[in-house]
Amino acid sequence: MKKWYNLLIAIVNIILYFVLIALWISIPEVLALNIALTVFNLVLTLVLVYLNREGLSIYYQSQQFKKLTEALVFISLVFCLLGIANYWAYKHPIQKDLSAYKMNSLSDQTKNVLKNMKGELKFKLFARKQDSLAWITLFEFYRAEKNNLSIEKVDIDVRPDLVADYHITDTATLVIEFNGKRQYVTERDELNITNGLIKISRSSDPVAYFVQGHGEADINSIETEGLKYIFEAIRNSAVDVRPLNLLSTQEIPFDAKTLILWGPKTTLQPSELKVIQRFLDRKGNLLVAVDPDLNLDPQPELRKLLVRYRLIVRNDLVIDRKSFVNGSNGSIPLVDTYNTEHPITRKFKGQVFFPLASSLEEVPEQISSEKGRVSMLASTSTFPESWGETSIKEFGKQEVVYTPGKDKPGPLNLFATFESDHNKIVAFGNSSFVINAYLKFGTNYALFLNSLSWLVDEDRLISFNLPIVQSEPIFISSPQMGIVFYFSVLFSPLILFGVSIYMYRRKRDK
Repeated sequence: MKKWYNLLIAIVNIILYFVLIALWISIPEVLALNIALTVFNLVLTLVLVYLNREGLSIYYQSQQFKKLTEALVFISLVFCLLGIANYWAYKHPIQKDLSAYKMNSLSDQTKNVLKNMKGELKFKLFARKQDSLAWITLFEFYRAEKNNLSIEKVDIDVRPDLVADYHITDTATLVIEFNGKRQYVTERDELNITNGLIKISRSSDPVAYFVQGHGEADINSIETEGLKYIFEAIRNSAVDVRPLNLLSTQEIPFDAKTLILWGPKTTLQPSELKVIQRFLDRKGNLLVAVDPDLNLDPQPELRKLLVRYRLIVRNDLVIDRKSFVNGSNGSIPLVDTYNTEHPITRKFKGQVFFPLASSLEEVPEQISSEKGRVSMLASTSTFPESWGETSIKEFGKQEVVYTPGKDKPGPLNLFATFESDHNKIVAFGNSSFVINAYLKFGTNYALFLNSLSWLVDEDRLISFNLPIVQSEPIFISSPQMGIVFYFSVLFSPLILFGVSIYMYRRKRDK
């Protein structure tokens, strides 16, 4: 009876230890259950030792026990070393994303932001337990890039005092703390978290003014010809965009970092051009797009203003018969080769198309009043595959051919920059490549955002690896990871070990 009782307690005790291992791995946050069961099992072990104290006392004095003790000490030391190595690996994580479109790692934009944030960064997540798992997995990507990032989970059901102290109103809110400041994020994605990092790491958002009143596309319109989606992307990049009518102002506001003059259809008045010139004279930056109009050029004075800054935006239509969008007959050039020396396009990848674009040229420095550096960032194929067409009659007859002496032979430049000690200018020969209709063509939008980021002196916002497809990383929850570990590392080897002993004993008995 006594042997049967001891055997039952021993079996239950061993089973409970395996259950404890599974629980601590799968649900470590459920401390009450895990600690209670651990204490109960330890008490059960002590009861078992007490019941078998006479037999164990003899065993303690045996040579076998001494060897077992030595082995346990050795194993404990090994586990201590492994624990130290594991802690070091935790503080200095390394990960490699092998997916084709780098969907399971952070973008270069986020990495640049984290690299420039000096000092300790804290992520404090206020959420219910079931809502926090996906957030925490995403946070680990950030911690892999910044090892002094601390992550804390706060269960809003358990700590209402902290919820009140931090003024939390949404059920899942991330509080970012850096240099004594706080930033709140309620959307679980890289874009919003990185946007929060950008905002908390600078004193204020750069301001860009968008000129209206000349037939430019509407930044609030959701129609195919509108610009609502690209300007939502600008705001998501932590740039404050405000509309501006040049006719109703004598000066562009002094908080302006950049002026956006994007595809005006009607002629700018002399007074408006003077306002722009004064803005540039006080070290303002300009993002400008001038569309071609072969029938009647509405922007001759604007083109003259750009010539002062060594940029010629010709009033022609770029034709590229080698690299173009299907069905356009060469009038929508397709570009995939860029200037690798300039920050805007240094690592830019992917194809960008420019529907009905003008070409750009550089004014020689010796005949320009402004001293600075001009960079041509993208160009068409070489002649005779590409040229700048100037005849609207040929378009009407659909007989577009190169005319020597009138048309300009390729290769032609599609956008360029001017940079001096006082100004930065980015000029495009087309404004429609970022309209709402092209929302799914992410590289078009990325090129625009890169240009604006360079103008507002936020090179860290330049994103080079915009995913071609939109997807989220595959998240495996902590309980799922625990079960995977339990069955693959513990349970399966034990079964194999037991089978091997069984086969060995069976063979020996024969």
